[in-house]
This record gives sequence, structure tokens and C-alpha cells, in this order.
Amino acid sequence: MDFAFCVGGIVVEVIGGPLGRPGFSPAGFDAALKPGLPTERDCLVRVEQVDHIEAACGELLFDSGAVWKLFDDGGDYRIDCFSEVFGEEPYKSARISRDLREVALRMRVHGLDPLQFPLDELLINALLVERRGVELHACGIIDRGNGLLFIGNSGHGKTTTARLWMREEVEVVSDDRVVVRAEHGGWTMYGTPWHGEAEICSPASAPLRRVYVLDKAAHNGVTPLGAAEAVAHLFACAFPPFHDPHGLERFVDTLGELATSVPVARLAFANDPSAVAFVRQEAA
Repeated sequence: MDFAFCVGGIVVEVIGGPLGRPGFSPAGFDAALKPGLPTERDCLVRVEQVDHIEAACGELLFDSGAVWKLFDDGGDYRIDCFSEVFGEEPYKSARISRDLREVALRMRVHGLDPLQFPLDELLINALLVERRGVELHACGIIDRGNGLLFIGNSGHGKTTTARLWMREEVEVVSDDRVVVRAEHGGWTMYGTPWHGEAEICSPASAPLRRVYVLDKAAHNGVTPLGAAEAVAHLFACAFPPFHDPHGLERFVDTLGELATSVPVARLAFANDPSAVAFVRQEAA
């Protein structure tokens, strides 16, 4: 089945996928169903079912430790995905052009969604680097048309923040992963399909007005951060392309632009509705 999806304004078209709706992408991220999306795709993925996937011969560029490996593949990239359920051989392998516009995906196990984790997120993150964008561990809130981003890693309070704001008339675009891109002379915050514990996700977007570094506390408070400290916190909550020195440089430059364009502050917050009122007053 052919389909397309859009995350962070990036459109990926898939040809030759299995029958049925792509399971990784919740309703709303299907590009074929959303009006106003870019008509030109950013990446084309061609899917082929095979019985065997040979071991990679190129240089190993990155090893996630269990789920996927990245190789140099004679001028292209190759990502092999592994699972104990399917044995030692890769259950799918993607050959990706250096410009990231074309992917040849071989699937050894039938019936799986072609871009099921981790390949969907890996591909979007790679495309974002080339387009002045980043994905961040964050909770994203659209309040009265303004994007508020609350960044933090596991345990820092993203899901807690999402649940506090859900009591208000706002849109929570994600409780775990949010895309931010430099666009139209400013910065745009996008929801993603990759939710956290609260299972909240939305394809909505809004101009980004504030970035808050989450810090659980007994009382609410805010401390503005300088650019260097802001970049350090953003980097700690992002997905850097460590395998690609040039891509990593562009990635850090994007974080630097973000930190100097949008106010970034440390937010000490109490786990009660007063935190919402405090942020609204601070961001006004």
C-alpha cells in the first residue's frame, strides 16, 4: 500500500508498503488527509519484500547498542534494524542516498509497517538537520495561538506538565517529543507521532514563543538563561547526529540560533494548577 506522512512539515512518501494503514503514524499525520501540506515530498521510500538480508560490508558509523546500526555503504548510508524476536539477521535494511531524498528499504519479515520505530524517527531527524530543525525531548503546548515548549529528559516533568495544561483550553501537541524549525523569519513548533507516558500527540503547529527547562520544585519560579547555558540544555534534550561531523556542526548551529532567537529560561514549577497561571503571566 502506498502512503505519505508529514512530521514537522517534512513529507515522506512510501511506495510498496504492506496492506493496511501504517500503524506507526496516528491519524492526522497522514499527508494524504491533511490540506495545506507541502505538495513536494522531501523523501521517497521504496519498499521491497525479501527472504534474506546479507551482512553489511561497509564501515560501521554508529551502533545504538541493540536496535539499529548505521554503515557507510559505498557512497550511501545503510541502516540495519534488529530484534531478538527475528534472530541475528537484520529484519529490515534501508539504503539511504547521501542527500536523504531516496530510500531503498528491504523487509525480511512480512506484515510489519515499513517505517515502524526506529526508522521513521531516524529518517525525520536526518532530514531536519538539513532544514534548520531539531527534535527535542519536550512537552509542547499551544496556548492562545502561541507555542510554549517545556524541555527535559525522563523524570523531569514533561508528562506532569502536559496533564496540568490539559485542564485548560489549550492543545497539547506532545508529552514527549516535539519538532522545532526555523521558518518564515521565526521558529515553528510541531507535534510528532512519538508520544510519552500520557500518549498525547497532535500534528498541530504554532509559532514558538518560549522555551522552558523543566525543574520540579515546591514553588514556581523562572530564571532566564544565557545563550551558552541554553544551548547546553537544548543539546542534552536533543538527538544529535554524532555519526556525521558536518551534520553535527549544522545541528549545533541550529541550536545556537534557537537559543538567541527565542527566550529560554529555567522553570521551577509546582505540581498544581498554579504552575499554568504562573507561566501564562510570565509569557504574557
